[in-house]
Amino acid sequence: MNTPIILTLNLLEDSIMLNEGVLDALDWPRQVQIMINKDEKMLLLRACTIDDQQAVVVPEERTVQFEISGRSLLRKIRQMVGWDDDCPRMCYGEYLPAHQAIRFNLMEAEPVDMDQQ
Repeated sequence: MNTPIILTLNLLEDSIMLNEGVLDALDWPRQVQIMINKDEKMLLLRACTIDDQQAVVVPEERTVQFEISGRSLLRKIRQMVGWDDDCPRMCYGEYLPAHQAIRFNLMEAEPVDMDQQ
């Protein structure tokens, strides 16, 4: 796994972008689940099954980036972290093998220029 694990929160378009590093780390699952830890201001992404609550289906076709629509999730994140602008942000993730999940510290999210993505 050479590709960095990056999550991009596009607050202008209400979307969450997962790069191929995220999907590689999770071994290209068919579904993923996003969970938030409000106390730690962390987002956890894990592979799951279609039966899991709020499972998001990942396309079978491998892509460089996968987009998830997430208006209400992004609203919760914005409120939790205290962002008061629409600046897109990216966050590096850490793979947690014991949990087969990726942790993103939202407090370390950095502003990003979406035109250069």
